[in-house]
Amino acid sequence: MARYKISKENINEFFGLFGKKKKPKDIDDLIKNDPVLRKLDKEIEANNKKAMDLVRKNYPDAIKIMRQAGIDVK
Repeated sequence: MARYKISKENINEFFGLFGKKKKPKDIDDLIKNDPVLRKLDKEIEANNKKAMDLVRKNYPDAIKIMRQAGIDVK
């Protein structure tokens, strides 16, 4: 059987492979606490608004189809 040496710096990482896994924080909390993610979230929100404005202008029937398919349209 092969033997492996684990340094003190890597001991927590090694034992982290076993046992209960920590669940990540709620996504909203992560976004709220990180300035880069907040910026990206605002950019995505602006792009979504722009896209929906284009859909409403060019394809008015698409909104009805989306709602019938169960897609939440704002």
